[in-house]
Amino acid sequence: MSFSRYFKFSSYCLIGSGFVAIAATGTLDLFSLILISSALIASWFLDTGQLYRRLEGWALNAMALIYLPFYLIDYKLLSRSFMISTIHTVFYVAALKLLTLAKDRDYAILYIISFAELLAASTLSIDLTFALSLTLFLFSAVSTLVLFEMRRSNAKAMEKGRLQPPVIPRDMEGSGLELFSRFPAGKVAVLSLMTTLMIVLMAIPLFFLLPRRAMSILRRPLGQTQFISGFSERVELGEIGNIKESDALVMRVRVSEPPERLPDDLKWRGIALDHYDGRAWSKSDPRRRAVILQEAGFYKVEEYSHSRPRLSETFFLEALATDVIFASRRVLAVSRDIGLVQRDSSESLYTLKHAQRKIRYVAVCEPPEPEAALLDSGPWPIPDAVGKPYLQLPPEDPRIGQLAREITRGVEGPYRKARALESYLRANYAYSLELRGSPREKDPLAAFLFDIRSGHCEYFASAMTIMLRELGIPARLVNGFRRGEYNRIGNDWAVRQYDAHSWVEAYMGAFGWYEFDPTPPDPRRLRPAFARMLEKLMDAIDLWWWEEVVSYDFYSQSELVGRLRARLSEYQYRLKMVLAAAYLEGRSGVERIQTSGWVRTQGPLFLVAAALLLVAVRVVLSRQPGLRKRLSRTLRRLISRPKESSIAASFYEEALDLLRSRGLRRARGQTPLEFAHSLGDLRAAEPFKALTSLYYQARFGPAMIGELSSKGEGLLRSLRSALHQQK
Repeated sequence: MSFSRYFKFSSYCLIGSGFVAIAATGTLDLFSLILISSALIASWFLDTGQLYRRLEGWALNAMALIYLPFYLIDYKLLSRSFMISTIHTVFYVAALKLLTLAKDRDYAILYIISFAELLAASTLSIDLTFALSLTLFLFSAVSTLVLFEMRRSNAKAMEKGRLQPPVIPRDMEGSGLELFSRFPAGKVAVLSLMTTLMIVLMAIPLFFLLPRRAMSILRRPLGQTQFISGFSERVELGEIGNIKESDALVMRVRVSEPPERLPDDLKWRGIALDHYDGRAWSKSDPRRRAVILQEAGFYKVEEYSHSRPRLSETFFLEALATDVIFASRRVLAVSRDIGLVQRDSSESLYTLKHAQRKIRYVAVCEPPEPEAALLDSGPWPIPDAVGKPYLQLPPEDPRIGQLAREITRGVEGPYRKARALESYLRANYAYSLELRGSPREKDPLAAFLFDIRSGHCEYFASAMTIMLRELGIPARLVNGFRRGEYNRIGNDWAVRQYDAHSWVEAYMGAFGWYEFDPTPPDPRRLRPAFARMLEKLMDAIDLWWWEEVVSYDFYSQSELVGRLRARLSEYQYRLKMVLAAAYLEGRSGVERIQTSGWVRTQGPLFLVAAALLLVAVRVVLSRQPGLRKRLSRTLRRLISRPKESSIAASFYEEALDLLRSRGLRRARGQTPLEFAHSLGDLRAAEPFKALTSLYYQARFGPAMIGELSSKGEGLLRSLRSALHQQK
């Protein structure tokens, strides 16, 4: 790849990374996306320099100024957002610059615009797509800025006539007029990649160590606020048409227990509705009370708990158009990072609205287990606080009550009656997303039970709730989500909009509210195995990014520091134990020696012998400098065994000392190979040449660990023998 082509490619990667980061936030309209995409593609193929030269300066200025009135219109009437209208303006300027690229200044302006787009994207979303865009920006910025400076410096040198161009036309390659015939694009790409990795590796410790503070603006979603299909705080029956389900992600849930140990009917409860007016469900009492934050860092929802297994559920909610807190049945506590917890009379939980940001929280739950005592218990006394709202019935078709009594004829106890209704609806009615009937149906519930006999979950839950009330059993409709699809890669449950669900809770006296689900199972959506695996992999990566990076706050940092301190304390304790054991072992050894009498009898003689040996070694080494050097080099080779260059250098230095002892000295300007050839026909010439060749190979050739020491020792022996014979 030529210099100009690689420079253009790298520049377009840098320019495009900012655009991709903005586009991934979902804040841009289709026209803006088409405009900048078309400008990028067209400028790659067009001769933008020629187009710039053909246009007059006043024409370019007019094209830039003509956008100012449209900017005001966009800000006041269209987008009605200062940030969005400003982004539109920046995109318009970028498109003009792309189509008239001619000077270094134009490239510099586009680089600055791309950086500004990246900053704007960081205030809108920092999802995984933003991380990928940032990585592309860093990689392309390293190579682009280096090439930009090379291009600019070369142009200045060419203007002064001092330097030939580094890249010339193909027909002039090899003529000697170029500095190099082909640009090393691959090496530059590898160098840029390594530099980018170094920047990222240096930034990671700073990310974990710099002081953190919560910034909700950085937790905004990828895209717009989601209005959930199938979930709302008001359920209305009687609509006509088809329900279009969306596979958009709503939440991810990480549960403390593995999937095989979770209840089969586990759901994420949202809101309970008690008032039915014949067409729609709503709440009769919208009042909420605040839940007090405890010292342990949790909002305590329940005052007591049973001796049942608990579930710790970590929720990662997308930006939703609801303030409902989702969790499984019977929430005991909610973590403080949710910010605020409120509770209503139906045990539904709420927090601050988060239509523009994601939230993360932990719910500690105690799912109720089926009690055998329920089978033969009841009826129970019904308190006024339960009977008044949850036994309310609208004017309705009398056939609904008759059907409920027929289904439960001969069945004793509220629990058995509820199960009978649940089984009947599951077995005799069909699940369907096609809503049929008349939009002016007086009683849509009666039409479902006696005419249409098919519908979605809200019809099944509504029918069972009303029939339970007809039998004098308090009941309410609950909106929430099924547990979703388990992702083994990320160890989480991915809950999507099509998992929205409605079911029933019936009052069972002292046993509390129990869940019943009369909706028959709907066929699961079949997708190719590879598509499911790829989707789960991306979900797991995105969850890791959200949990470990986006949600990394002051509390996470404190927890990390605490773990590090605990680990250091553990290592310190282990080191102390090892040193104490060594001290005790040494002390016991000394005591054994002292008690044996060896120190009193043999100790002085041993010390005198050791001192005499050291003196003798010292005298010998002082009188034999050659022996001292050989010993020093041997120790050096043993210590630096993995380093071939050090081993080869020690062999070569010892060979030079041997030659020096015979009056053969290497001149200051001679290379090792020239000195070896200067020995001529001497007996020592051949082994010294071989040793020199070995020295070169070890320093500049391929690795030869294992054979270097043996070859070097053999050649030194040959050199000593040759010098001895030369005497």
